[in-house]
Amino acid sequence: MNTVKNYYCGGTFSPGSRILKSAIALMAAVTFTATLSTSAFAASDDRSDLRIAMPTTWASHGPTVNSNFAARVAYSIYDTLVWRNYLSKSDGSGSELEPGLATSWEQVSPTEWDFAIRQGVKFHDGTTMTTEDVAFSINNTYGDGTEPFAASGTIASAVAIDGNTVRVTTKNPDPALLSRMATVMGQVYPQAYYEKVGPEEFGRTPIGTGPYQWAGRIAGESLKLTSFDDYWGSTPPLNSITFLEVPEVSSRIAGLLTGEYDIVTSLPPDQTRPIDNDAGTEIRAVAVENVHMITFRQYKEDRPQADKRIRKAMALSLNRALLADKLWAGLTVAGTYDFAGYGEYAMPERGALPFDPEGAKALLADAGYNGEEIVIRVVGGYYTNMTRAMEAGLEMWKEVGLNVKLDIIENWGQMGQEGDAYAASDNMWMTDPGGGMWFSWGREGGHRLKDWGGTPPAEFAALGTAIEQGSDFDTRQQAYSDLLDLWDDLVPAILLYRPVEAYGVRKDLDWKPYTFFYMDFRAGNVEDKS
Repeated sequence: MNTVKNYYCGGTFSPGSRILKSAIALMAAVTFTATLSTSAFAASDDRSDLRIAMPTTWASHGPTVNSNFAARVAYSIYDTLVWRNYLSKSDGSGSELEPGLATSWEQVSPTEWDFAIRQGVKFHDGTTMTTEDVAFSINNTYGDGTEPFAASGTIASAVAIDGNTVRVTTKNPDPALLSRMATVMGQVYPQAYYEKVGPEEFGRTPIGTGPYQWAGRIAGESLKLTSFDDYWGSTPPLNSITFLEVPEVSSRIAGLLTGEYDIVTSLPPDQTRPIDNDAGTEIRAVAVENVHMITFRQYKEDRPQADKRIRKAMALSLNRALLADKLWAGLTVAGTYDFAGYGEYAMPERGALPFDPEGAKALLADAGYNGEEIVIRVVGGYYTNMTRAMEAGLEMWKEVGLNVKLDIIENWGQMGQEGDAYAASDNMWMTDPGGGMWFSWGREGGHRLKDWGGTPPAEFAALGTAIEQGSDFDTRQQAYSDLLDLWDDLVPAILLYRPVEAYGVRKDLDWKPYTFFYMDFRAGNVEDKS
């Protein structure tokens, strides 16, 4: 068992621990919301207190949080109506959909689905989940505009028919509804508490039905979850999980090697040798269902990136296959918006736009580009390898005559609308082509719509709508193929590569990473064998 105890409850510390200095203040300062059940205060048992170091922690963990680092935490707080079983494939990429908070479902008309709701499920505040809570969660997420996934374009309403059934009505036939309900869009939270405290406070002190419950956050330091022993599923296998904010890669690695941390995240694959060479630790790496990208602010009509020829020239002159190979130790490839998780819809043979510097020069000449500066904003240290990729990219762009400048900022709060482009990433979101590109860039409420200037091009919207509403496989797949072609023509963003998440892990901790940023510590996916 790891000898470093949970610092919220007292215990010992490794020499030189970065959190030792704040332990006394932390013991005095941390307060827990009165709505948490008494099990949050239970004494430590013989289950492990897991400690995870990652570059940052997030301030809000509301029910539809979409930050990569917040999602790692929120996956333990909430359950979904439908469950995606990542373990249905041995590599953690499974996409089988199974009962979750809904025990079964039935499509009763082209636009109506009835979900039978699991009975006796407890929220972290001790109240029992009802069908009214389920209906509220769906309606609130899709309807009021306060959450990132509001106004999805498909959900018309959710109604509690009785104490056992919720009927979800869509605005049009939605072939991806079950996939949708297996994501953050299907998470359930208590109506009474949410309405009492409001969305901002809820994000700071969230309540769900998941196996671990919120137990406090110290800004800039850490946050903690504790076992929710009234969980409706198997008993949570860990006593607590503490996520520590450790920005420096070297500090995360050192902490793992000394036993201060059990898992460390976000390691560049070319810096993992100390972990590989240590008898007690190992690297567990997986390419995740995400794409790193440079997103253009196309709406700035007086700037070079407003011209699609210049955007495409920037993509063609960037050797993304080389970047993927060198930065990620050969574990991934150049990026596209096509993911294997789309199953039969996936089109891996299409590949990414080629490396074509001569074609890039021709496009720049045709556009009349004359060396105007193009500024890319990057949050330093947020995306693994991003700064290194952009530094290499500057030289590649220079070779074709592009004048690109990097603007490195400290955090997302500084991002604003400055610059001509910015480093970002996007997820697959759903096991359906209605996720990913269309979900972010086209559907109503998409979080990338702002980069078009608010509205996607008409052809883009038409193709995405055909994917979202299509009633047969051939129609949807053709629309998806055409949308990928249109993306390569318009180049709203340069898709760099599918990033690799390399975790450093204690060898005697049996835990499997998934092909997403979620970290699952439910029974069946974690066991401490120390």
